[in-house]
Amino acid sequence: MGKKRVVYYVDERGRNPVWEHIQSLSAAERNKCLEYIAYLEETGEGVRRPVGDYLGGKLYELRPKTTRILYFFMLRNDAVLVHAFRKTSREVPQSEIHLAHRRMEEFVKRVETGMIDLGG
Repeated sequence: MGKKRVVYYVDERGRNPVWEHIQSLSAAERNKCLEYIAYLEETGEGVRRPVGDYLGGKLYELRPKTTRILYFFMLRNDAVLVHAFRKTSREVPQSEIHLAHRRMEEFVKRVETGMIDLGG
């Protein structure tokens, strides 16, 4: 456990959906998201409720206000943010989890094939 590098998922067209979502929020919500991301960077796997939670598989969530940021850990030092959305129900919808899983699998495949270099 301990400090991690935070990496934002970027799709093959160059879009960064997590950052785009964060930028669409009010200043207060945006700042809270950035605080939680900084906490993830500092704490790594030590993030616990109410800041974050384990969703299953390899996915975790950050829980700033009504935004949810889904991420996974890759290699030894990286927390990869793959999806962000406004939570409107008690539980994280399966459709949001499935989208995050698809992005995670795509990201891992792109790293393994050398399309993404995480630098070490």
